[in-house]
Amino acid sequence: MRWLRMALAIAAAAIAVTPAMGAQMAIQDDQLPNMSGAALEQRLDLLQSTGTSITRVDILWGFVAPTRPADASDPGDPAYDWARYDAIITGLRARDITPIVDFAWTPTWGSSSGKRNAAPRTADGAAFAAAIARRYNGTWPDGKGGTLPLVRHIEVWNEPNIATYWYPQCRRQGGRYVLDSARAYTALLAASYTQIKAVSPTAIVIGGVTGPVGESSCNSADSSVGTLTFAKEMVRNRVPLDAWSMHLYPIGSPTQAYFVPSWKTIPQIQSLVDRLSPGAPIYVTENGYHTSYNRYHRYFVSEFQQASWLTQTQAMANRYPRVEVAMWFNLQDNPYWTGGLLRDDLTQKPAWGAFLQATAGQSRPAEWSR
Repeated sequence: MRWLRMALAIAAAAIAVTPAMGAQMAIQDDQLPNMSGAALEQRLDLLQSTGTSITRVDILWGFVAPTRPADASDPGDPAYDWARYDAIITGLRARDITPIVDFAWTPTWGSSSGKRNAAPRTADGAAFAAAIARRYNGTWPDGKGGTLPLVRHIEVWNEPNIATYWYPQCRRQGGRYVLDSARAYTALLAASYTQIKAVSPTAIVIGGVTGPVGESSCNSADSSVGTLTFAKEMVRNRVPLDAWSMHLYPIGSPTQAYFVPSWKTIPQIQSLVDRLSPGAPIYVTENGYHTSYNRYHRYFVSEFQQASWLTQTQAMANRYPRVEVAMWFNLQDNPYWTGGLLRDDLTQKPAWGAFLQATAGQSRPAEWSR
């Protein structure tokens, strides 16, 4: 029996030091595109200090292409200005942090309304997706004798089921409003998928990217569309994708919240995703909890509750083997968003320590290192 007790003790010790598998806890810093030079390098160092090995970068289409390119699928077109994103992507790779990139914010020339939340024309949006994929396919010259890093994970748009990012959501037909955004987004995703794969065959094209909306009510052009409704419409249109992404901001703890979308409702999404791409991974590319009231999120928790629920978030994400990433949003508070690990003065909330504990035992899958 003594040898058995010793064997069990050794096994227990081995388990204790084995890196945790499951969903990768990651974090996004939405301030990266606003910085350059030494300030950007310092910010990237701060991001690295969280222990994250994956992050998300918003590519703002209107900033990169303020005027219409002659050849929108060519990232070398003189209308494009990639400087801020070249620096971010290069800096992330230097710190061994894998980027997921999304793109949104339609340029003024890209729609009839000229508004940045306007639904893009399919051909224009897909051409920009191709330009992103080509510039970051690992072969594009960096202007210094080398090449820009490879970016494999590309999200097509951001929250296309919410009017803040995609307008209109519903269109008037026969005296009533009918859902239109899912159909239009499906067209963009399908066209982008084809063009991305043509220039970067190993790219992971991520679709959905749905915002945290539970129910749909098409009673105006800016009505938001529920996550499940949006996904069902995408299934109806049979759009290709390699992974599904969504955003979760539950009302209540991660273990108890049951409204769609929440961690407990992941299986409902998975069943729909399987009808598009059986077994495709799920990326939660935004999630978190606010620590004060603001006009965008009326629901908030205490700082200590935020830290506790961050830990619970990791546990819930690990319940679902197909959830590969749980991306916390955001690194730092601002007046409109107080879900950060850091307050707006850069002092640490309790969630900072909770996040460091969450990332300390992680082992990034090999496929995410490429």
